[in-house]
Amino acid sequence: MLTNKPFLKWQCWALPLLLSTITCGPLDVITVDETSTTTINKASIFEQLLGDIGFGAFLNINLVDNTQMRNQNVEAHQIDSVYATALSLTITEPTSGQDFSFIDSISFFVSTGGEEKVRIAWLDTIAPGTTRLELEIDDIDLSPYATADSMTITSFVDGRRPDYDTVVEAQITLDVDLNVGGLLCGAPAEPSD
Repeated sequence: MLTNKPFLKWQCWALPLLLSTITCGPLDVITVDETSTTTINKASIFEQLLGDIGFGAFLNINLVDNTQMRNQNVEAHQIDSVYATALSLTITEPTSGQDFSFIDSISFFVSTGGEEKVRIAWLDTIAPGTTRLELEIDDIDLSPYATADSMTITSFVDGRRPDYDTVVEAQITLDVDLNVGGLLCGAPAEPSD
């Protein structure tokens, strides 16, 4: 009986290589949107707005507990990378008469207990009459922050308080690159409680 030895040799190394490439490569990207709202109190005479303007729930994000991630049964060890793709601010109240001209510049930072605080988004020029800001995004892999128990997003604003109490909605969009073959490829499983 004739056997094709080169083909058998190829099967021995190519099939495992192909399977590991398929299961250990990034297979899916989930887009996650997080939104938070804050009220910036109107100014008294000559009052400056300097520091964090605070966005409540936006401050502490548990990415793995996000509804979209839970629906996909994603665990922290299956996250390969996380990148912010958009961060916007929109004035929702008052509906007219207030724009972002009270802000000279704004930056957002991410931090967690075990990682250094880094800037993730910024804007240095705000056009007069603007009621929606699309911030510039820094190319930072947020996975060390996103896989922590929670990541904290804070802002730093240079400017003045607005003429009116102003409600601002912040929305961040994150692309989460998953490796659903993580367990097959040797990624440690989450410890059980």
